Amino acid sequence: MKQRDFRLIFSEWDGYCEALDRTGCISYPVTITRSLMDHANGRPLVIILGEACKPNDMTPGELQVPFEILHEIRQAGYGTQPLSFEEIKDYWREAGRLVVKNHWHPKARLVQY
Repeated sequence: MKQRDFRLIFSEWDGYCEALDRTGCISYPVTITRSLMDHANGRPLVIILGEACKPNDMTPGELQVPFEILHEIRQAGYGTQPLSFEEIKDYWREAGRLVVKNHWHPKARLVQY
């Protein structure tokens, strides 16, 4: 992976959608960075609201990751789902009106894949 940050979305597995009889996942923006590398193994880290999260720190779910970095993010131990950057932007834009109330992340949306 190149030495730059990527802005992506993380889709958290949750019973929220089932309770509403909808399909989708509670999703929120994350950053994948190499500038704050995991000191133990030099792998990329996920940043959520300014906090670095190793794979074991994440709630159950998957990062929506473009093919160009998919392999490296999986090797780092994160759950992933392949989507292009354009698809990620489109899903996020479409979910703009589907804000999730009472979720810990202030920008959480219901993204319907």
